Amino acid sequence: MSDAKQSGEAPSPGVVEPSAEKSTFATLAVQLFVIPLAVVLFCVALAGLFMWLTAERKGLDDYLGALRASSGEQRTRQAQYLLNYIQDSKRWQGIFDVTAQISADREQFLAKNPHAVTDIVQVFEESKGQDLKTRRYLALVLGLLGDREAVGPLREGLDDGDAETIKNCLWALGRLDDEESVPRIIELTHNDEQSVRLMAVYVLGSMTSPAAQGVLEASLNDPDELVKWNAAFGLASKGNAAAWDVLARLLDKEYVDRVTQLMPKEGRPLAENIQRYRVAAVMWVAKLDPSRATPLLEKMSTSEPDLRVRNAVIQQLNNLRHK
Repeated sequence: MSDAKQSGEAPSPGVVEPSAEKSTFATLAVQLFVIPLAVVLFCVALAGLFMWLTAERKGLDDYLGALRASSGEQRTRQAQYLLNYIQDSKRWQGIFDVTAQISADREQFLAKNPHAVTDIVQVFEESKGQDLKTRRYLALVLGLLGDREAVGPLREGLDDGDAETIKNCLWALGRLDDEESVPRIIELTHNDEQSVRLMAVYVLGSMTSPAAQGVLEASLNDPDELVKWNAAFGLASKGNAAAWDVLARLLDKEYVDRVTQLMPKEGRPLAENIQRYRVAAVMWVAKLDPSRATPLLEKMSTSEPDLRVRNAVIQQLNNLRHK
């Protein structure tokens, strides 16, 4: 190697070495893209932090205050906000899924907000005959809160002319396990509205009143399939074998698909709910009459196209074989 090369001879004019080219590109990239992007991200983060620090954090008192101070459509919206606040607070996982932990949280919630039920009941009563949607929402709220102070107003709500309000009051009274409402609930199993009959049957199925069983047996002949299915589940939960035929039909997917398609679109259950009905039917036939259920379940274990239902079938068969 020559002495010139060892001393670091400069390159010929007009020729850029690869290392210098990379260095120039990296500098331009930092100046044109990285630094501006970093500035933008910093500004966005700063704005987000400011919004978070200044955001309004509403609690129950805020929602109740807004509800009391509003009227008309605004009151309806505030009632819906209150319902959403309660449902989204993680104290309740949904209308039909209540656990002991949720119940404990509810009691703690009511202890911290002792005036909540009284205030909501007041607005619920004020809304009668004036604001249907507010009354509907608040019936659900009172059911979720589960305080017996609401029983009287909810019973009165069963005489409303609005089917949706009646349905929500029925559900709330079921949550409150109000056995004294049973005679009125029985009357509503003959209501012209399918949704009211369905909820009345559902609630009776969860109650211990001896009068409920005869009514549920009669509801097995209801013209609506969903009412029949809920009546069958209610009877099965009480160990009543009268539910068997309806439950056995629920095991037949072709039958279920056929009757489901005949239901009006507005009241047609979602596919996953139909699936839940069938899974529940698998469980109840196995409990009601294992000897009759076994051959049906064995056939389904190889022919049932719905995998979730088939898994439920296999599980029940395993349970029956190990008894």
